[in-house]
Amino acid sequence: MEEVKVEVTRYLKADGYVTRHWAVMVDGELLAVTLYRKGAEAVAAALTASRAAPPVRTFDTGADGATSCQPKCSS
Repeated sequence: MEEVKVEVTRYLKADGYVTRHWAVMVDGELLAVTLYRKGAEAVAAALTASRAAPPVRTFDTGADGATSCQPKCSS
């Protein structure tokens, strides 16, 4: 069975505008768009549940190199 790459990234509109939505990409192709990051990660986790490789989380970086989105800290 060939390996599938599943990514969770910020969703970009066709004109390059970064939205508040999250995209689930499978081998570079858009599979789903969700409003919340956790929803996108749940979709990615469901796709990779039977595979050993976990989904890849990516965050957009600004011109200064800082991430525009930080993961939540668990309490």
